[in-house]
Amino acid sequence: MTTQTDSTVLDMVGWNLLNGGIDGAQEHRRERQIDFLASLPDLDLLWIMEATDWDEGDRFGDLADATGLTALPYVTSSNGDGRNHSCMYYRADKLRLVSPSSVLARGAFHHGVTRAEFEVNGVRMLALGAHLTYSSPAARLLEVPHLADYGKKFGDWPEDCVLIQDGNGPDLHDPEPADWSAVPQNLWHRYRRRLGDGSYGGWDTDALQMLLNAGWRDPQDDVPMRRPPTVGYWYENEQVPLHLDQVLVTGRRIEVVDYRTLGAPRSFAPDIPAPDAPGTELGLTDLSDHLPAHLRIRLHRDPIRTAA
Repeated sequence: MTTQTDSTVLDMVGWNLLNGGIDGAQEHRRERQIDFLASLPDLDLLWIMEATDWDEGDRFGDLADATGLTALPYVTSSNGDGRNHSCMYYRADKLRLVSPSSVLARGAFHHGVTRAEFEVNGVRMLALGAHLTYSSPAARLLEVPHLADYGKKFGDWPEDCVLIQDGNGPDLHDPEPADWSAVPQNLWHRYRRRLGDGSYGGWDTDALQMLLNAGWRDPQDDVPMRRPPTVGYWYENEQVPLHLDQVLVTGRRIEVVDYRTLGAPRSFAPDIPAPDAPGTELGLTDLSDHLPAHLRIRLHRDPIRTAA
């Protein structure tokens, strides 16, 4: 017999693993990445990106076995050599998959998007896992309309939805560097706004802004503490901290409880206080060029927000 409660707490994480955590014949990073994820006390929904070569052997299964999560069918990047995959995992005793997951707008994304509908304690919730293109803001702006559709109630899909993504672009809170030489000139086209004369301006956040204008919400607005950046430490010539990895929410039943970046050492963002909580000070900067983004929500049975 299932007992229904007024709300359910859900923890979700998104992590770009960098080449599947594999370096040539060495898989030490992958093994440590899995160990870290298995150590998280609460993990209900997981979106893994750059699971490169994980279709070989039982690498997807290794993560499922270690965490107790169930893997959905992975999505392979539309571009490239067919080795780059993304995969969504979920805790089956807490989230019931309503229907088979699907690939959203297949071929429209450089990488790909998984769409999965769950039932949680009698409430339907949609989960989208996305990996946007790195190439340019203009290219990302062609991808995000497919995600913006779900910013409000869309068709028969649930109105309550989470979007876990490597957005590959700065968020609205990222300050611009005082000296743009801190960003390699040959990569300016990936992050900066292109002006009419062909020169570059500040960060281009149009893709993220389109999502927010469509009704998606940035959980950062609901928590008092600013989370540390997720990139800006791995490459010697790219030391500008940015929040490329994001989790967005929409719907009247979702309450944001906590939003943070896992594994960021104090030295990476010394101006941002690090809360004394498990998983925040493990220093994951040697495991990938991205740090995991973690969101905790409370999914209520009845609406707690008024319709916009």
